[in-house]
Amino acid sequence: MIMLLLIPALTLNAQVRQGDNFLGGSIGLGTQGTSPVLGASFESMISSSLTGVVGIGGLYRYHGYTENGSSREYNFSSLGAQVNYNFTNIGAGEFVPYVGVTVGYNKVSSDVNGNNNVIDDESYSSGVWVWGQLGARYFFSSKVAATLRVGLGNNDFYPLELGIDFKL
Repeated sequence: MIMLLLIPALTLNAQVRQGDNFLGGSIGLGTQGTSPVLGASFESMISSSLTGVVGIGGLYRYHGYTENGSSREYNFSSLGAQVNYNFTNIGAGEFVPYVGVTVGYNKVSSDVNGNNNVIDDESYSSGVWVWGQLGARYFFSSKVAATLRVGLGNNDFYPLELGIDFKL
């Protein structure tokens, strides 16, 4: 009985609740070339527990660069689905860390000197990728949060991302 009375008090300050939706953009620090990775993400909070909220959603990432010392240009376009567990009962609720997994498809294209000549290059190939991620949102207001995401997986071109999320 006491636990039932405590549950609303524990989630009172949470900035992330079941039913919330987030849309955001990000800039990633890529491991290839010097150009940033541009991204967009969506997450919908579908289920809550005593310590957090499960969110599902999608993401898109784009990265293009020219190989150093070469005229080869590469373009990476990734589309994926993500599942995250958001820890909502930390402090006053402004800081919301999460852990999750993303599965997607990465399309790689390349050309030489802008002539759209396809390169027979085994360096990069299109395919399915799996990504484990740790991240956090820091809420500046009830509707806007800065984001930080660190990931690791079989597609390693955007291991660190900074962004902003808007609660819809």
